[in-house]
Amino acid sequence: MFSKLKKKRVELKEGSEHYDKDFEITKLKIMFIIVDRGQGDYFIKEFEKQGVAASFKLYGTGTATKDIYELLGIGETKKDIVLSVVKVSDIEKLKEIVQERFAINKKFKGVSFCAEINSVAGVLVYKYLANVRENKRRNDDGRKQKEL
Repeated sequence: MFSKLKKKRVELKEGSEHYDKDFEITKLKIMFIIVDRGQGDYFIKEFEKQGVAASFKLYGTGTATKDIYELLGIGETKKDIVLSVVKVSDIEKLKEIVQERFAINKKFKGVSFCAEINSVAGVLVYKYLANVRENKRRNDDGRKQKEL
């Protein structure tokens, strides 16, 4: 009996028992941005200012021949690949940031696209990726405590 009570208290504290019924769930997408090496940090910083919690930078290398790169006007074969988990509601303003950066100069050009995220492994992971922070805590008995 004690373990059942303890389990119930933990669920109430984390709010995970009926999280989807108690809180609005926002769909998430992953945004990919492929740019020349050194340009990825700009997007990570700008997206962080917009409330994006999870952005990752990977290093890549192009595989096309030198002739193709010259034809397309791409000078650098070393690339930054930025992966950002974003809310669907934020995509338009993030696309504007990307378009403005690409329009500044030829050397800031790149490729950007989004892909669906169909599921995540648990409420805490979702809350981290969606940058959801509740401003109220629950007591051990499940009642809301004062604002933080």
